[in-house]
Amino acid sequence: MKRVCIVGCPGAGKTTFATKLAQKIDLPLVHLDYYYHQKKYDYYNDKVAWNKKVQELVQKESWIIDGNYSSTFDIRFKRADTIIFLDFPRRVSFSRVLKRRIKLHGKKRKDMPEEWNEKIDWYFIKYVWKFKGDSRSRVITAIENNKGKQIIVFKSPKETKKYLSDL
Repeated sequence: MKRVCIVGCPGAGKTTFATKLAQKIDLPLVHLDYYYHQKKYDYYNDKVAWNKKVQELVQKESWIIDGNYSSTFDIRFKRADTIIFLDFPRRVSFSRVLKRRIKLHGKKRKDMPEEWNEKIDWYFIKYVWKFKGDSRSRVITAIENNKGKQIIVFKSPKETKKYLSDL
């Protein structure tokens, strides 16, 4: 493993898993949220610049990149040698997002830019709730289009813990 993409529903634990994996296998860690939410670039509205930034990030020799951003799956998956999908039940991700939003409301997360503060965003909450029905199929299709890569799908947090402890 030299270039690893970690994807899954918000709240599945991508950042936590990526951080622990990076420590275990000694690879540089890239949080896409950190870059995407930097206000000075406005990647939300400038998709060309966002794709260019992701292209720049994946050119490095080795990395672990966590984050969904399905519009960049093709860029990341093409360069990755390993794709890890945290395909957890809705209740896991949804409860974790709610807990995080309440616990960290108004505070900064270490994987986010300096100007970011955690907040309740109903659009985001709705996205998490509907992920299994709306977004999961895009993840699966993108993974299926990348045969020849090491594909790892975890169905529960227990499986991720076991994987990390077995490394």
